[in-house]
Amino acid sequence: MALKPWRRILSLLLVVTFTTWLGACRQEDQKKEEQRQHVESMMEILLQVQKNLGRIRQKEAVVERLSSDIEGRQEVGAEKIGKEIYGNIRYLDSTLTASKALVSKLENDNRSSGYRVESLDRLTRELKGDLEAREKEISSMKGEIAKLNKEVSRLMSTVDVMDEVINDQEDRMSSAYYIVGTVDQLAGKGILVQPGALAKMLGTGPVIATDYDTKAFRQIDITETKDIYFDKPSKSLHILTPHSKGSYQLVGGNTSTLLLIKDPLEFWRKSRCLIILRD
Repeated sequence: MALKPWRRILSLLLVVTFTTWLGACRQEDQKKEEQRQHVESMMEILLQVQKNLGRIRQKEAVVERLSSDIEGRQEVGAEKIGKEIYGNIRYLDSTLTASKALVSKLENDNRSSGYRVESLDRLTRELKGDLEAREKEISSMKGEIAKLNKEVSRLMSTVDVMDEVINDQEDRMSSAYYIVGTVDQLAGKGILVQPGALAKMLGTGPVIATDYDTKAFRQIDITETKDIYFDKPSKSLHILTPHSKGSYQLVGGNTSTLLLIKDPLEFWRKSRCLIILRD
């Protein structure tokens, strides 16, 4: 009977020892999992930088080929190739900048981590060296391109203007205009023409002017605008310009209306100006 308290103490010690051991195992497992996640995160960044380096090498080869092709070309052909060269160089610059930022993050994250991997430090140094070499090559390439014939030099100085022209053309292609007003309001802006006395006697209403200024209209982007709101009931609105019936729908109540453009390409195909007469 005297041994029972000792047995209880021994049992308690065994339980405490097992619990401590189990907790240590769990902590060790957690550390291993955190270390694994750290290494995987670092490897993802490493792989991305390596992909970028591969793309940079490919683009460098493309630029070198285009540069050798430009000599002897006519002005139009030279401009086209020159623009492609400049676009590739801009890609090289942006990819190189992004890669340097990724390597910096890789270096800082690994150094500040409690699970620092020394082999990653070595790989980071190698990547930095490779990126520096690529940067020098790109800089040298730019210098060579700047020495090319006058077509390329002129293109390099006017490429921004060309981009503006292209953007302006794209804006024009996606632009449309609309206006809503009474007969008097639209006639006052030169959009409608009031009928003469004889035409009025014959019941002829106002017609759309053959030439009018769109400055009074609201400009919209047809790729973005799929509906137009009016603070008038639908029964008081009348669309005067030609638009395919199945391409839109007027939805409204007693106080407001929503013009739903279901098929923008078809709706704006016949007229890029939407004129709505309000009673």
